[in-house]
Amino acid sequence: MTLYSVSFCQTPTIAASNIVFSNVGCNEFTVSCTKGNGMERVIFVREGSAFTDVPQKNEFYTDYPVFKKGGSESIKNDNTHFCVYRGNGNSVTVSGLKKNTKYYVAIFEYNAPGGGVYDYLTSSYPSENVISKGIIADFSLTDTSQCFNGNSFKFINKSTSDRSPMTYSWFFGDANTSTSTDPVHSYASPNIYKVKLIVNSPGCTDTIIKKSHVHPHPVTKFVLDPLKPKNDSIQCFFGNRFTFKNLSTLVDIGDPNSSMSYEWKMDNGYTQTGFKADRSFPQPGVFTINLVATSFYGCKDSTYRFYKVLPRAIDTSQVIYNAHSMCLSNNKFVFTNNSSNSINNSWRYREEFASKDLDSTFGITANYTFKKTGKYYVTLRAYDLGGCLDQLRDSVEVYSNTNVSFTGLAPWYCLNDKDAILKPQPGKGIFIGTNVNPTDSSFSPKSTGIFNIGYVFSKGSCRDTVWNKTEVFNRPIINIGRDTVICNSSPLQLNVDPKYTTTWKGPSMTVNGSFINVDKSGTYTVRSVDGNCDAFDTIVIKALANPKLPPMVDTTLCGGSFLKFELKVEMGNVWWNDGNNDNERVLNKSGFYKVTLSNKCGSVSDSLNLNVEETACVIFFPNSFSPNDDQLNDIWKPFGKYEFIRMTIFNRWGEKVYFSDKSPEWNGYNEKNLCLSGMYKCIFEYLIQDGNSMKKESKGIQIYLVK
Repeated sequence: MTLYSVSFCQTPTIAASNIVFSNVGCNEFTVSCTKGNGMERVIFVREGSAFTDVPQKNEFYTDYPVFKKGGSESIKNDNTHFCVYRGNGNSVTVSGLKKNTKYYVAIFEYNAPGGGVYDYLTSSYPSENVISKGIIADFSLTDTSQCFNGNSFKFINKSTSDRSPMTYSWFFGDANTSTSTDPVHSYASPNIYKVKLIVNSPGCTDTIIKKSHVHPHPVTKFVLDPLKPKNDSIQCFFGNRFTFKNLSTLVDIGDPNSSMSYEWKMDNGYTQTGFKADRSFPQPGVFTINLVATSFYGCKDSTYRFYKVLPRAIDTSQVIYNAHSMCLSNNKFVFTNNSSNSINNSWRYREEFASKDLDSTFGITANYTFKKTGKYYVTLRAYDLGGCLDQLRDSVEVYSNTNVSFTGLAPWYCLNDKDAILKPQPGKGIFIGTNVNPTDSSFSPKSTGIFNIGYVFSKGSCRDTVWNKTEVFNRPIINIGRDTVICNSSPLQLNVDPKYTTTWKGPSMTVNGSFINVDKSGTYTVRSVDGNCDAFDTIVIKALANPKLPPMVDTTLCGGSFLKFELKVEMGNVWWNDGNNDNERVLNKSGFYKVTLSNKCGSVSDSLNLNVEETACVIFFPNSFSPNDDQLNDIWKPFGKYEFIRMTIFNRWGEKVYFSDKSPEWNGYNEKNLCLSGMYKCIFEYLIQDGNSMKKESKGIQIYLVK
C-alpha cells in the first residue's frame, strides 16, 4: 500500500447499504449494494470470520476480484481482509473461493479529491456473510481390476452438488472420453489407467481421479527341453520320458505382482503343477499336453502340443506263465512270450532283495526250476524291428509244503444248534462241505445226517486239504399247543410221544411221564429227551371257574337308600334285564331286576323285586304309655322300619328294671311286678337302612309310665 500526506479531506456521510448476493456458486459469487454518497467505494472479503479491521485513512488498497490473488491488498497487511473491488460501481463478481465456506463482505464509501487523499467512511458501513455452495466429485467401479479379454468397466457416478444441473466429463486415460452419467468403457490394451471425472454445476466444479487395472493375459508357450537327451516328440514305450521347457510370458504393466501359476493337463486326467513338468506315459499312443497359465489376477491362457509313444515290443496279454507259485518239490516254471512284435527275447531271474541276477535264459519260451523257497523276479527283455527295447517284470513264489488243520467242529450236534465257528491253521484258506459258509468259516447244523467238512489251503499252486467228520441228530418233536383257556371243572390233558423221556413243570409241581392233566391256571413247561438231544415247549393256561352269584331277595328300602352290587365273573359277561352290562351297579329305583353271569364254563341267574319308598326311614319313639289292661296304650313300642338289637330300662335312681334282646316291646313290668308310675329312661339299640347297608344306632328315650 502507498501512504500519502494530505492537508485537507472530506469524509462521506452516507454509507452504502442493501448488500445483496447473487449467482452464489462453489467458488464465486456476485455482491451488489446501494451506493452511499462517497465518490467511490471499496469492497473487502474475509474468509470464515467477521470483520475486525477497517480501511486506514489515506491508504490505497489494490483490488483484484479473485480472492487472495492478483496483488489484492489486505487491511494492515493481515492477509485476511482482502480488497476485491475499488471504483464508483456497486457490484463485483468474486471468484477463487472455497466450496462450502462462509465469507464476510464489508463495503466502505470514500472520497478521493486528489493529491493522494483517501477519506474512508468507517464509522458506519454495511457487512453481510454468504456461504459458498458445495460440490463433490466421486464415482465407483463395479470391478476396478479386470482381465483384458472381455473387459468392461461400469463407472457408477456418486457425485453431489448444492446446485443443478450437473454435467460430467469423463477421461478414461486412453484418449477416450464420455459425458454420460454412468458410462461403460472397454479398454483396447492392458494397462493401469487413470480415470478422471470433472463435475460442473452453475458456479461449481470438482475433479476426482481413480485407477482402473486392465491385466494382461499370459502368453503360454512350451517346448521339449533340448538339453535333455533323447527328449524327442516320438519315443519308444520303455523308458519314455518327455521333459517340457516352459516359455510362457506376461506383459509388464507395472502391477505389483506379476507371478503366474501353471497347470499341466495330461492323459487320463493326470495333472502337474509348477513351472516345470515331465511325463512318462503308462501306455503307447498319441497324447495331448495342455499347459494352462494363470496370472496372479486370474487371467488365463493355454496352449497344447501332441506327443507320441510307439507301440510296445511286448504284448503283455501274450506273455504266459504256467504258474505264479509252486511248491518247492518238483517246481518247474514255463514262461512264454507270444508277442508278434518281439525279437531277441531274454529272460532274467533275480531273488527278492538280491543286487544281481540269479540266472538268465534266451528264446520265446523259457523253462526254469528254482532251488529254494522264496520270491523271485522274472524280467523279460525284447526288441521290436525299429530297435525299441521293451521290458516286462513279474514275480513268482516258491513255497514249502504246508500242514493244515482246523478246530471248532464238535463230534455231534442237535438239529438247529448254534452255528459252529471253525478255526483253521494256517488261515486264508477256504472251507468246503455241506452246510458250510466259507465267508465266515462256520458250520450250521440245520439238517440231520453225517457231514464231512474240509479245509483247503493254497499257496499259489501249492494246495493241501484236511477233512473232519460230524453228525447232526434230530431233536424230539413236541407240541403241546398254544396258550389257552379251560374250565377247572373239565381238566385239559397235555401229552407228548411216550418214546421220549419227559419232565413236566408247572405251578408247584414237577412230574415225569408222557402226559399231565391240568385244571389250574399257570405256565407249564415240558422237556423231552431223545438220545443226545432235547426239546422244550411251554404253554400258558387260564383255568376258569363256573360263574357264581350271591342270592338275591326281595327288598324294601327307605327313600334315599340303595342296593349296590359288585359282581365278578372271569373272562365272562354280565347281563341285566334292563340292558345294563356293568359289573358294579347301584339300584335306587323300584322295579324288577334280573341279572345273568356267563362265561365259557356256564351261566347263573337270579332276580329281586325292589321297592324304594318315597320318604326316608323315620322311627317314632312314644314318650309315655299306661299299662292298665284297658287295651289302650298298654304296651310301649317304637314304630318304624328298623331291626331291633336290644333295649335296657332304668328307673329314676339308675336301677335296671327291664332288659330285652328279643322284642322291642315293654309291658311296664319288672319281671312279674308292675313298675311304679313315673319317669323311666330307655337305652334302645337298633339297625337302620343307610344306603346299601344297615347302620347301628343307639337312642336314649325318656318314658313316662302312667297307671
